[in-house]
Amino acid sequence: MQYSENIHNSTLEPLKPLTKKHKEIIGTLEKMLEKGIPELTMSELASKLKISLRTLYEIAPSKDQLITMTVDNILKKLGKSALEQVSKIESPIDKLDTYLSIVNQAVGPKFDAYIKGLGKINGSSEMIDYHEAFITKYTEKLLVEAISANEIQKIDPNAFAILLGGIGREFAKSKNRSSINESPEKSANSVTKVILKGIRLEN
Repeated sequence: MQYSENIHNSTLEPLKPLTKKHKEIIGTLEKMLEKGIPELTMSELASKLKISLRTLYEIAPSKDQLITMTVDNILKKLGKSALEQVSKIESPIDKLDTYLSIVNQAVGPKFDAYIKGLGKINGSSEMIDYHEAFITKYTEKLLVEAISANEIQKIDPNAFAILLGGIGREFAKSKNRSSINESPEKSANSVTKVILKGIRLEN
């Protein structure tokens, strides 16, 4: 499985193909977002990025879409990195264990600043839905392979994939993260490992 180059959501597609300069601007914006989503207008963002407002509007027609596209790009990089890192692991269940621990970084301290302000950004929920759906689908694929390889019990792979694919996002919700002792990332990894250990078959 591979991430598609464009999310199937018209609100996230650029008005026209991005140039090398546009991609460099998005890269600079990614670094800016490490400190959180700025309370700036498009004009102020353009000034901060040292580009013209017209150039910024070539990338996205609104601040919300610009931020969503940028965070989407960040999450895609994490997702692609996870797929690359597990590509040489032969065991489906070991591959899944490693994959989920990597993608759970999306709710960890490193990505905290990106995610915190997304609730106010139009279109961000649909973008996060896409990434969760991809993780869930890939998780189901590996669970099916693990069953075929007699590594795990004959569970419902779709049900377990839905659970495992959404754990990180669930812990990252403000109402939940305030009541858990560890970070959403650590909590997600802890619960994931318990679940995977529980369904493994003894060799």
